[in-house]
Amino acid sequence: MNIRESINRGFNLLAVSIVGLSGFAFLPEIFLEHDIPDKVDDIVLLVLGIVGIFWYRQKNNRFARSRMPLILVGLALLTKIGALIIEFNDAASVGDDFGALILFVLSFGLVWYQYSKTKKLLESSQ
Repeated sequence: MNIRESINRGFNLLAVSIVGLSGFAFLPEIFLEHDIPDKVDDIVLLVLGIVGIFWYRQKNNRFARSRMPLILVGLALLTKIGALIIEFNDAASVGDDFGALILFVLSFGLVWYQYSKTKKLLESSQ
């Protein structure tokens, strides 16, 4: 593994870990929510986490510079924004979505920052 692959692997692992871990962390909500619309966001997060893990493990994706990790975190953020809109009037269902929204806003900011910094780092390593 060279320095470029190492930098890319670190970035990809960070973003995929955020989405993967949160997908499995919200798994119990699928069984605790009563209404189907309230479960959809948690199912989508789980699917995004699984997709991210599979993407990371395929071929040399973990070593390649890609927007896919940024897209996954962005989709997770959009999922929770949608959940807030749908569940806003149901106080019992919307509670976990506020914490997740904070998590994904901060995560998206971090991943975006890392993505832009790794580009500069990769350019300077040539």
